[in-house]
Amino acid sequence: MSYLSSVVKTHSSMLAFLFLAGAVPTLASPTETKPTPSVCKADLKEWSVQKTETLTLDQINERMNTMVACADEAHHHRRSDKITMAYLNEFYRVHTELANRTFNFITRHNLKAQFDEEENGVASGQTAAKEN
Repeated sequence: MSYLSSVVKTHSSMLAFLFLAGAVPTLASPTETKPTPSVCKADLKEWSVQKTETLTLDQINERMNTMVACADEAHHHRRSDKITMAYLNEFYRVHTELANRTFNFITRHNLKAQFDEEENGVASGQTAAKEN
């Protein structure tokens, strides 16, 4: 497994808990078929000018997976860091849309207190002990 894939998998697992019992598909491993440099370049050019607000969750996941695979291939073939970073920047731009939607969901469904409590490591009954 490549470094970039492991970073994405680690980051994805941190977000997995946000997807509330599988209600939203999680980020899968990068695409199994390696995209060609020409496909990567064309996708980056097209996608980077599009708004992310209208994408479905499946489209978001597909784009993140594709951009990671493209960055991995560019890095593997020792292309410039600028090219690799362009793919990663698009990945993070789309990932930000997913994160924003996730946090909006948490807020909209009044789950912020529960989220904060669980993420801060405070289980019920431990609040007073943790504060001391």
